[in-house]
Amino acid sequence: MRLRPLGVVTALAVGALGLTVTVRGWQHRALEAPTSPTLAEVVRLSSAWPVARGAGVTVAVLDWQFDPRGAAASLYVHDTTLVNGERIGALKPWHGAWMVELVHYVAPEARIMPIIARSRNEDYRAYLPAGIRYAAAHGAAVVTSSMGEIQQTEALRDAIAYAESRGTIFVDVHPELVVGDSGTLVQCRGGECDARIVRAGVVSVPNHPVKPNGARDVYSWPYDLKARFKDGWGFSNAPPVVGGVLALMKSANPNLSSRALRQLVVETAYESNGFRVLDAGAAVQAARAAR
Repeated sequence: MRLRPLGVVTALAVGALGLTVTVRGWQHRALEAPTSPTLAEVVRLSSAWPVARGAGVTVAVLDWQFDPRGAAASLYVHDTTLVNGERIGALKPWHGAWMVELVHYVAPEARIMPIIARSRNEDYRAYLPAGIRYAAAHGAAVVTSSMGEIQQTEALRDAIAYAESRGTIFVDVHPELVVGDSGTLVQCRGGECDARIVRAGVVSVPNHPVKPNGARDVYSWPYDLKARFKDGWGFSNAPPVVGGVLALMKSANPNLSSRALRQLVVETAYESNGFRVLDAGAAVQAARAAR
């Protein structure tokens, strides 16, 4: 992953080398290998977009460094901050802006709810449950977090339960942390994980052969899905991509519950080298056909 200044411009482009996000002076380059397929190809967006593009659905993004003048800014609704003294535009746009642009690329007609849930001096873990509750209370069908690991606590479980009651689905960047046998915090496995959360993964570089993580429900970006790529690099990209596909599904069938959305997005994934890879086309078609 490399960042380099490019001048004050906001853009998102998909080409032969993968996805490039330029956010007011900084560019993130997805994958340099010329043989890598694009995001649209890997998650099969071309067969999803003719059915739905996210209209009528709101996706909340819990993050920071949002761009008040980005490509998706005209779609912002109920944007807020949970951190005293912070506001959108106060910091140079970067991570949150990049997450928003990914949601907007996948679901270009979806509304975006940017929620500041961290800052240079404030840890995100204190704000994440409140952010989930805010998103659900203000009509988001999906809420994503790419901020890092969070411990499975009563506050988190209660927030997820509230979101579920409002029809809101939470997509997280890592399996939750639980107390392991040694008394230390470890990522949850199998039945230890909260089944109401969608855990998005990334099939990625460098060349470290590892097995898929069974706690992750569905995988996405980068795009060359050879087994030598490991689960880990570029984790942040997965929740907004999965969240965008969930928005397409909800747009295709507004009557679907969060439980049904979660089930379908996992069941319609395709297998590649042992990884369950997001299939937007199949997921949207299944959502449209569901009763």
